[in-house]
Amino acid sequence: MSAPTKSSKSPSPTPPRPNVATGTPFWHNPCGTLLTYDGSGGGATGAMISSAVGHDIMMMESESESDSAMRREEDIIHGIVVAAGQALTHAEQFTGAFVVETFHVDVKKNHDHWKGITLEWLEMAKYMPKALDVPLSKSYLATLTFRDVLHAVYVGMQNLAVGLEQVALDQDREMLPYAKYFNETTLKLRTILCEVSMAIYDINETPEPHVSRDIMPIESRNSRDNQSLRDWLILREYMTSLQYVIEAFGYLKSKR
Repeated sequence: MSAPTKSSKSPSPTPPRPNVATGTPFWHNPCGTLLTYDGSGGGATGAMISSAVGHDIMMMESESESDSAMRREEDIIHGIVVAAGQALTHAEQFTGAFVVETFHVDVKKNHDHWKGITLEWLEMAKYMPKALDVPLSKSYLATLTFRDVLHAVYVGMQNLAVGLEQVALDQDREMLPYAKYFNETTLKLRTILCEVSMAIYDINETPEPHVSRDIMPIESRNSRDNQSLRDWLILREYMTSLQYVIEAFGYLKSKR
């Protein structure tokens, strides 16, 4: 099975300029103004943060003013796991249809065919070493610490944000049928990054420097012939990372 390709009438004499988002990346200020996607093809639009994340921010402000104790680690873990679970459910709701329509096989066959292919610039093996639908081993889980997992997930999720932003941008620009869903994944990911960043501050530590858009190679942004495969690989790693978050933090909570 080969990756779907897009036909072209004639090769371009020079590589096309990448279509790169501008402005401050959403993962640089995940707890700021959240976005909503209106499905118009114009991308995401601004809306103030709300629900659980907004409540947490108000609680943080209240706690700061009253010098009260920070949230317990169990509460932090709960917020992260809930956000990751909701994001995973959302991704699973459209992944099957996306894969069938794009690759003409089901998710399992598609995954089995491409599971040996990775996007090295995502560095998933470094930050969240896991394979899709393969549980983390007990021996690996036993090595985890709350602080180390927080920092690793924060960087790894930002790497994924770089890729998902580009996927959503390309889907939106070309008015592809799954543009709405990929835009929504960036919103789900932003919520998780907000939870993780707040957790890092809650334990009186400083998050790692923000990840730059430059980690994504130009050839990945310009991969028109293999764009569908690139999109699948990023989506696969996104879902795998969500499984990692749920399993790793679930284990840490069980040891409290």
